Amino acid sequence: MGSNTSKPETKVFTPATPVDFSSTFLSQLEQSPESDYSRAQYTEKYIQDRVAQELQKLEAQTIKQFKETTNKAISIDNNNNNNSSSSSDAKSKLSVTESSAKIAKLTKLLEDNSKLEQVEITPALQNSREQVIKCLKENQGKSLNCWDEVETFRTLVRNL
Repeated sequence: MGSNTSKPETKVFTPATPVDFSSTFLSQLEQSPESDYSRAQYTEKYIQDRVAQELQKLEAQTIKQFKETTNKAISIDNNNNNNSSSSSDAKSKLSVTESSAKIAKLTKLLEDNSKLEQVEITPALQNSREQVIKCLKENQGKSLNCWDEVETFRTLVRNL
């Protein structure tokens, strides 16, 4: 009783069409230095390179947009000052004091914008981050064991 299930049974499948590989092809496959692991690494490197390229494009686009915005702001200020002044030369150059005032104004605007982009990391978020890192180090190769820590971290990040 049950003796049939404990014995290993070998099954042989024969294809409907004959499959023949040349000996040169088989030897090439055996001598190939590429493995699944190396292909995965190549894929990962390709993905990282593409992400880096996209980030560079976005950074360049952001810098260009920032320069255009600042130039527009300066030109609008220039037009307003030129239209309101009573001098006969509508395209007169800015004085040193006006330029300094505009630079100070733009510097303050930049500082305010940089403060808005900074995210304050709460102690709970920092602790959760450390727990995820600790769990991943302890369970190398078994990242699914850290599911609870990761979910806690995600929840805290979403609440920011």
